[in-house]
Amino acid sequence: MSYPRKKLDLNLLILERRSCEAMEYAAKRKNPAWDFGKFEALHFGTMEHPEFSEEYDAFRVLSQAEEYLDELDRQIPFLLPLERGQHYAWELFVELPRVGGSRSTRQFWNRLARAMSDVALPMETDEFVASYSDCLQQLLSNATDMGDRFYLADLDYGGWNGGIVSKDFLVDGLEMLAAKLKSPVFDRKEDTRAEGEEEQKENK
Repeated sequence: MSYPRKKLDLNLLILERRSCEAMEYAAKRKNPAWDFGKFEALHFGTMEHPEFSEEYDAFRVLSQAEEYLDELDRQIPFLLPLERGQHYAWELFVELPRVGGSRSTRQFWNRLARAMSDVALPMETDEFVASYSDCLQQLLSNATDMGDRFYLADLDYGGWNGGIVSKDFLVDGLEMLAAKLKSPVFDRKEDTRAEGEEEQKENK
């Protein structure tokens, strides 16, 4: 049984690209200058001197996007862990790596989750690592390499270590995600094969 996106916690919904696109589309219909990055920074408290306005209120943003989220539910149902059906890589990103956190790592982690939203699970670890590396390379294409960390200007909303993403954070993150791939929640190859065999029996 799928779960309506409009009832999900924003911290979960913000990991899925299509859901974020629905929220952004609805908000920009009201105000073309509306900025998703600012919305995210306000929500996670990463802006040093926040200037809050009603249009960036999470409840309002979700309410505006309700019809688009409902349509998305019909196209691609949101599945809870262990539910049979097609799962995607963004679901692996619910937890943050514990190493190398900074003011900006949550938003970068969200970006990485959204970049991998279309990666279907289950998949082999080496394929996942390759996909992770490709997405990471794209997201860091405009970053400044500072040796043990990267600096991304568009994630710098002020304050100490604003815009900084530690390389240890990214390495630890990959290890954590790769370990999750092997868990019963996401590695359901046996179940999938069993379902196919049942269907073949029914068709005979």
